[in-house]
Amino acid sequence: MDIEIIRSVILNIGLLVIIAVMLSRFRMIRRFITGERKSAGEQIFLILLFGIIGIISTLTGYEVHGAIANTRVISVIAGGIIGGPVVGIGASIIAGLHRYFIDVNGITALACAISTMVEGGLSALAYNHIKVNKYKESEVFLLTFVAEILQMVIILIVARPFSEAWSLVSAIAFPMIMFNSIGMVFFIQIFKNIFIEQAYEIGKNTTMTFEITKKCLPILSKGSYEKESLDRIGEIIISNSGYPGVAFTTGQEVISSSGKVSRKDHEELIRMAGVIMERRTVVSTDEGHNEHLNLPFMKNKVAIGAPIFRNDEIIGTMILFTNKYQFTYQSVSEFVEGLTQFFSVQFGLAEMVKQREILRKVEYRALQSQINPHFIFNSLNTISAFCREKPDKARELLIALARYFRNSIKTKDSCVSIYEEMEYVEAYMQLEKARFDERLELHMHVEKNLDCQLPCLILQPIVENAIIHGAMKRKKGEVSVEVVSLGEDVIITVKDNGHGISQEIVSSLNDENPSNQYIGLSNVNRRLKYMFGVDRGLKISTSDEGTTIEIKAPKSERILDRAAGE
Repeated sequence: MDIEIIRSVILNIGLLVIIAVMLSRFRMIRRFITGERKSAGEQIFLILLFGIIGIISTLTGYEVHGAIANTRVISVIAGGIIGGPVVGIGASIIAGLHRYFIDVNGITALACAISTMVEGGLSALAYNHIKVNKYKESEVFLLTFVAEILQMVIILIVARPFSEAWSLVSAIAFPMIMFNSIGMVFFIQIFKNIFIEQAYEIGKNTTMTFEITKKCLPILSKGSYEKESLDRIGEIIISNSGYPGVAFTTGQEVISSSGKVSRKDHEELIRMAGVIMERRTVVSTDEGHNEHLNLPFMKNKVAIGAPIFRNDEIIGTMILFTNKYQFTYQSVSEFVEGLTQFFSVQFGLAEMVKQREILRKVEYRALQSQINPHFIFNSLNTISAFCREKPDKARELLIALARYFRNSIKTKDSCVSIYEEMEYVEAYMQLEKARFDERLELHMHVEKNLDCQLPCLILQPIVENAIIHGAMKRKKGEVSVEVVSLGEDVIITVKDNGHGISQEIVSSLNDENPSNQYIGLSNVNRRLKYMFGVDRGLKISTSDEGTTIEIKAPKSERILDRAAGE
């Protein structure tokens, strides 16, 4: 056995390990290697990288009997089990072709080129198994061991004359098979440390996320996406994570910023927030191919942001700043995504709690209206006036009153068909008509064969408002209710000829504490938005000549489609 061959192989292995250590310090290479899904550009880069390492291994090899004892197998197999099948095969083609063309007339030129490409294919086949088993040293050793044995077999099959091929294999087989297999383990261990560091970083961020969410929970439970709450959340994130800065935005402004974020940077952050809200996913300024993400003030930092949702609606974004020269931002992106998803869930839950509270208030208000002693007294008084002179009319009004109360005790959480709801409204209108007699003129038109479900008792407050606070402010009041089909929706319109509603009151319907006089309308508005979407609230047109309130409710099949999609 030639000691010089062993010495040369060991020196080349040492050189490759040094190269691996140097490469592992480069942020870009670490990021490319740890990326779960590598882009075409990243794969080409890694193919060239490991291909060049293969060329270096050939050039630094030791000449033996007209051939070269080398460590090329290390670069080829490392490319395949680290970078993936495409990288392994690509690097083997580069290294194999180089081996062939530097010594075209050599006895092993073709054999070594073929064996190099076979080793690349072998690494591609072993990629998933080796990765799943976390680059186990014994399996890496065995893979290289088998690859080098295949190389010796190919040399014996292809190289001619056979006697020289046999002499060569006898000289290089043991040092190349054994030491390259050991060297492969050392080489892979260097890159394996990158994955270990990444796993540690992810684990650290997971623990950090848990601590932050635990401290933010009492603030988030209020469901407030406002400066005071967000300032407190930002301070918690900064103090527990060590990141230099964090900002919360809407589509138009930066609501809160903590850490090293200047007010002069807000305009650029709003641009980034626009990209985040458009994509509805995690966005990083490290991408570099979007003009809206090229932020001049981000010279030594990278901004990573994600949207914050309330149910399906984006209410803002969180943008976190981290140091620029990290080998990967994957763990930071996952940290940002995890936090914003948690915030979104909490805002959604807070909204559900708020809507439940609104529903309770609506039920209480509806109950008050249903058992309002003035309404009962006026209705019974009106009925008693008809008993002697118009008993049939009195009987009709008693039936209407009974229908009114029967509908009033239905479960408020349930939905009813448009016709059941209109039956309730009709009973109410009949009683009010009898009460105000000729002073009140009522009209109702409901299109037939409508398939629409509404929350129970949703229309009566609107009609009540139109009569009491609208039409009856005139000497001669008029109220009309119309229900028609329009495309995939049902349009419900309630009109009165009152003096109108002030714009201030119309605007206050979305407030937490609306005017007591119009609390019924405010609750109806919120219930509609909660059930059908934020763009499905009351549409109010008002002037000195009266008020028109419109509801756009989806037909039942659309509600079912939406539920199925969710």
